Amino acid sequence: MCQFSQKISSTLLRTTAEESTWGRRTPRSVNVRHLGGSGVGREGSGSALRPFMGGWVVAYAGGASEFGVRPAALGRRGMVASANPLATQAGLRMLAAGGNAVDAVVATAAAVTVVEPYFSGLGGIGIAVITLPGGETRTLNFMGRSPDHARAEMFTEETQDIGPMAPMVPGIVAGWARLHGEFGRLPIAQVLEPAIELADGGAPVTRFDFERSAQAVDRLRPHPDAARTYLNDGRPYEAGQTLRQPGLAATLRTLARDGWMAFYDGALGRTIATYLSEHGGLITDDDLRRYPETLKWEPPLRAMYRGYELRTTPPPSSAVQILQTLRILEAFDLDDLEHLGPDYVALVAEAIRLARMDAAAHVADPLFVEVPLVWMLSDERIHELRAEVTRRLEGVRGRSRHARSARSDRADRTGARRRIAARRRGGRIRRARRAPERSTTHLAAADESGLAVNITQTLGSSYGSGVVIGRTGIAMNNGHHWCTLIPGDLKELKPGKRRESPTSPVHAIGLQGAPIGPTHSFGIDPLGPAHAAKGGRLAFMIGTPGSYGIPQTTAQMIINLVDFGKNIQDAIAAPRFRWQDDVGDPLPPKVLLLEGRFPPAVQKALAARGYRLEILEDWSMRVGGGQGIVFREDRWMMGGADPRRNGYAMGW
Repeated sequence: MCQFSQKISSTLLRTTAEESTWGRRTPRSVNVRHLGGSGVGREGSGSALRPFMGGWVVAYAGGASEFGVRPAALGRRGMVASANPLATQAGLRMLAAGGNAVDAVVATAAAVTVVEPYFSGLGGIGIAVITLPGGETRTLNFMGRSPDHARAEMFTEETQDIGPMAPMVPGIVAGWARLHGEFGRLPIAQVLEPAIELADGGAPVTRFDFERSAQAVDRLRPHPDAARTYLNDGRPYEAGQTLRQPGLAATLRTLARDGWMAFYDGALGRTIATYLSEHGGLITDDDLRRYPETLKWEPPLRAMYRGYELRTTPPPSSAVQILQTLRILEAFDLDDLEHLGPDYVALVAEAIRLARMDAAAHVADPLFVEVPLVWMLSDERIHELRAEVTRRLEGVRGRSRHARSARSDRADRTGARRRIAARRRGGRIRRARRAPERSTTHLAAADESGLAVNITQTLGSSYGSGVVIGRTGIAMNNGHHWCTLIPGDLKELKPGKRRESPTSPVHAIGLQGAPIGPTHSFGIDPLGPAHAAKGGRLAFMIGTPGSYGIPQTTAQMIINLVDFGKNIQDAIAAPRFRWQDDVGDPLPPKVLLLEGRFPPAVQKALAARGYRLEILEDWSMRVGGGQGIVFREDRWMMGGADPRRNGYAMGW
């Protein structure tokens, strides 16, 4: 197994000042080669492409952190991180009122449905990971189920995506109810109070909010109740205007008065079922009434990475892709590569692509199909995938050497002939085209007792199915969009079946025997001597939205933390990439999407190796919107939130 990076114990959570002045290595390239067995892979110091000083580095440009102007948040009593500062404040209010992390995360989750209605709503679905003060981790999947009357042959691609047939039985409220009912401390009315205030009094619209609504307006206009709820005379609310949702406020007050189950077995549930029946939907009273009983706590899926035990969600979540990706990479010394340089991007991208294909081939609802998790995470399978990564890297290096030879032989080739040769090799760089927005939201909370929970919740596409239930403000998901209509397919839409989902919050546990850093360290030393007898403690938790980019982004954020010693804010804010592999895209994926902050030298080096690149905005939501919390040895917590969205972390 690869030796644990000694950087982690002393630099993973440097203070902002230390991080900004940390000496950076001279840019270099290392020829990555996996050595047989479980040994560390490394070969020489030369490589196909040698960067010039600063050519492969995203340079520090001043400000509070390495990758932007935002510092990490600090708190000793608690921490909340979400995709909107108003939602984060809602959670912080619970901590200040004597509540715990579960009260905080449910208050935040409810508030974010108000201030981020395009990604999250009461008619949505989600998944949670919770670690208890004693160290036990549990997962809860509330990603909905297909109604009992749903059959694949009833759907078209359009009705899967938009309209009253698209929703699965909504799970968000049942998920919140299970979390709050078993672990919450404050009454439900107090937990929902901030969300009610935001819905009733209104919340200011940000530029990010306006852009999301502007891109999704055509999903709302055909549905009068949705258009009335979210549009201003048929147009999106402009940045600076106030969006009020009195119908949603009334619905939340009903839940606060009558309890969570009013959504499923009360007046609200009857309203939802009646509305959908009248408009051609499939969800019935019985579907709603029976749903909460189907939720079960499940043990997490586990795998080791460089001295940490990573715990995440089992199928039908495809979080196993994250674990496979990191296990493949553990045999390579990533910290000997220039962070964000072409060698690093190529290596990580190839590992991600192979893990993505395994997940696509095998992950579905385990109540309907057998998912070979043991085999997917076995040493035998991981060795096979590592060998394939090495083979692919050797292939792209060969193309790169050919490209350099072509450039140097100017007497024999014209510029036009070189461009033709490059096209034949497959490499190119172009601006990314706009794609349909399919996204989600992620949030996290922790308290001083050691209780920690993060949730990823979603409507599916922007504004979900486009359906709002009358004047209730309940926006419905379009979970059926992620099912297939192909008979016999693993992900075929069937009654009562849960959709396969890339949603995958992660908790990382430091284990006994992991390397220990200096006692004065600002790092997240996996264990101090006082903790050794306890067998481990929560080191960090992290997650992101982003559809099938979720496992790709999550793996990169973990690598930034563990291999490159970034603090939590910089681990989230660092430039990212992902394969173009969403619903409708070809698999294996062909196009690699890079944020525009990757320097031109990196882009050109990757294209020379044959990669087809599309360049996103400098800060693109297509690579997610992560939130995370790190638990320091001195009991301080550090929170990070993604500047690609309205993300904000606050400590208490």
